[in-house]
Amino acid sequence: MMIAESAELHQMQRAFRSVLDAFAQPGTLHLIEPTEDKAVRPVALDGALETLVKLFVDQAVTFCVADAETDAASAYITSETHALRVAVSEADFVIVPRRADEQVVAECIAEACRGTLVAPEKGATVLLGCAHVATAEEGAVDAGPALQVVEVHGPGVKDVNRFAVDRLGWLSARAARGDEFPCGIEIVLVDAQGHLVALPRSSRVAPTLGAAAFVAAGEVR
Repeated sequence: MMIAESAELHQMQRAFRSVLDAFAQPGTLHLIEPTEDKAVRPVALDGALETLVKLFVDQAVTFCVADAETDAASAYITSETHALRVAVSEADFVIVPRRADEQVVAECIAEACRGTLVAPEKGATVLLGCAHVATAEEGAVDAGPALQVVEVHGPGVKDVNRFAVDRLGWLSARAARGDEFPCGIEIVLVDAQGHLVALPRSSRVAPTLGAAAFVAAGEVR
């Protein structure tokens, strides 16, 4: 995407570095700067989610938006990036606003493209908006809205990394896919303040014991 303003260019460079670090250290908290509020931006896209969209989506890739105002958000993204809108199962990037309910989240995770053994890089990346993404310490004291602590293992993780998030429907939906590496999807969780966590397809992700019971009871937030 063409970025005319120098300040925005520097902002995107900082965001790019943060996202790279997030993927290199799965399950650790990182920060990006939300884009400024715009009157023309659909309500489904907050500033932090738009920053991610600008980083990932351009005319060389495809995308879809899962939201009640899909048409408005999709039209805005197309006008900003010139990317092609397609169905969830065909999209390189699946954009799920934070206001999407857990059924929408689960459906998007289930349908997202897993890639192939020959071309695992074709697996989709899901950009998932959340109300709160935080450190595990914040989750342990349940700061603000209820936060659930999640554990991450795998490449890029020495022993275990932990973070906290306000929603877990994506986690059980990811596990239900049954992807076998190198196939699978990548997920970036981001809140409106720009706190984010990246989960590559190679990561093993599970809720902590308390959260596991919460998910098993079918009461995922």
